[in-house]
Amino acid sequence: MSKKIKYAYCKACKQEVDKAVRKPLDTMQKIAWGIGIVGTLGIAAVVYGIYLSNRPKIHCPTCFTKLEYSDKPFVKPKKERKDMTPKERVLDKAGIKEEEPEKILKSKKKPETKKRKKEEILEEKKKICPYCGETLDDEYATCPFCQVPLKS
Repeated sequence: MSKKIKYAYCKACKQEVDKAVRKPLDTMQKIAWGIGIVGTLGIAAVVYGIYLSNRPKIHCPTCFTKLEYSDKPFVKPKKERKDMTPKERVLDKAGIKEEEPEKILKSKKKPETKKRKKEEILEEKKKICPYCGETLDDEYATCPFCQVPLKS
């Protein structure tokens, strides 16, 4: 017998889950089980153990919402920020793609028009913090978001 592989996805966390967990008991449920165990002189402890072992593991370990199961894998994000270098994280947060040196040289050779000059002036005014990646409208001595000195 071969087991079917099932993939679990949490809609709240928006990610695939490897190991599902049981939903933890509420406070009222714990109190009721405690009173039942004490009231029956420990006999309910056996029933409680059976109850805990038969509860299905169908909840997300971080947010405890019910998981959605499928036979096909869910789409994963293409690249997480944990795998990126610091420079790539800043550029990704700012929404800028790193250009190749050849493309930069080709873009400078094109004749400039008034429209392009205005765009370049607007781009120059918007600075990006090299540490946190936030866009800065004015020139600051320190970044207002991460408090890192920008000017030396």
